[in-house]
Amino acid sequence: MFSNLINKRVLREVLLFAFIGFVILTLIPFGSVTPFPFAFAAIGMFALAIISGLLFGEPRQSRWVFSIALFLLVVLAGWAFIQTIELPANWLANPAWNAARDLAGAQSAAISVEPADTLASILWVALPFVTFLTGLLLCDTDQRARKVLTGLGLTVGIIAVFGLLQFLLFPNILIVIEKRAYLDSLTAVFVNRNTAATFLGLGTLLILTLVRDITRAYSNYPTGEPGRNALLLRSWIYILLLCACFTALMLSRSRAGIFATFVAALIYFPWLVINWNGSRRHLRSASRWRSMLKLLSAIVFVVVLLTMFAGQAILRAQERRLEDDDRFCILPGIWRAISDHWLTGTGLGTFRTVFSAYRDPACGIFGVFDRAHNFYLEGFLGFGILFPIATVLAFFVLARVFRRGFAQRRRLRHYVLLGLAATVLVALHAAVDFSLQIPGFAVFYSAFLSAVVAISLGRSNGEADMAYERPLTT
Repeated sequence: MFSNLINKRVLREVLLFAFIGFVILTLIPFGSVTPFPFAFAAIGMFALAIISGLLFGEPRQSRWVFSIALFLLVVLAGWAFIQTIELPANWLANPAWNAARDLAGAQSAAISVEPADTLASILWVALPFVTFLTGLLLCDTDQRARKVLTGLGLTVGIIAVFGLLQFLLFPNILIVIEKRAYLDSLTAVFVNRNTAATFLGLGTLLILTLVRDITRAYSNYPTGEPGRNALLLRSWIYILLLCACFTALMLSRSRAGIFATFVAALIYFPWLVINWNGSRRHLRSASRWRSMLKLLSAIVFVVVLLTMFAGQAILRAQERRLEDDDRFCILPGIWRAISDHWLTGTGLGTFRTVFSAYRDPACGIFGVFDRAHNFYLEGFLGFGILFPIATVLAFFVLARVFRRGFAQRRRLRHYVLLGLAATVLVALHAAVDFSLQIPGFAVFYSAFLSAVVAISLGRSNGEADMAYERPLTT
């Protein structure tokens, strides 16, 4: 029995590193926006999820979150499949099928205007959910959850360094192909700067957390021990990766991405500064005015940092005002499309087909909008009323998780706040861009969120605190 326990523990570690590896592989080839890398990532992650589920069963501490996420996956995927079914009655079918019947003699009718595209898009929705569920299965302890976060943080840092070198030395190259768009912006491994900005913004917060943890571990390490120098070296590596990630974020020139990161930093950084050493005794002895002074200093530091280094993004915002931005010009057309199909939707993955009939000529004839530049509106148009209900439920579950984490966690409470700040960052940027619709970033954020949720719902006990004191070897 003991040997079986050891074998399961080793197997879980192997699967955990495979999980991190699949997340990295999903990121590197342009965020897996092309069919082959996406199919490879999906097959690998689904296989990993099945193996983990059969071996370990439902997670113990995060079981209710696991169940709700699985329920949402089944409901959304099931409804998308129903949208593709040929309907015997026309009262649920999209009115476009009536026109197709009159003009071309089409005999079929469905909720989706493009059943084949909707069926193919189910996998794009399922992959982030499966990644999140797999992360919950594998992150059964704080230590394993922190290994995932450490692996993801190092990945962001390395990609940021690669993006900087590529942008400085080969600005017209994207990984190995010729760069056709965003030539003036750093996009790292992604095609567009907005997804890169969301990714680098989240990575900046994550690496900042790793810097905090490694410096605290270094300060608590006994003087003269041989491992102290190794910790010092790692701390400098993390600091350099943090600088690279922040610099890459600024060079992305994404107005919304930098602004969303700024808002998230205002939530996370001041609290992190006040609680940098994590000592409750220190916090009790510190005077209130001193804490307030630290808080204000941290806020001022974030504002100064933004004004000093976000000059390119601020210049773009001044040169191109909101009323001149095409993504805001098309919003009324999207709302008209939603109002006509608010109950059942037009089918997942059909935005490009549907929106062409609602596009305002005043927005110009240039450019084809295959995405809404608004995650919530495009989801509403595709799924119908089911999507806002599912979104509200997801935010409610995360709010409850973070609230419980704040109440029960002590030394790892900054990870709870990290999850909250990162969620605010992603949710804000999703209102004006489509980062969550890029498979690579969606998988990365799902993996990140699974580790943060596992920590938030973990038990704060002596064993966990002792594990926290030991530096990770990942």
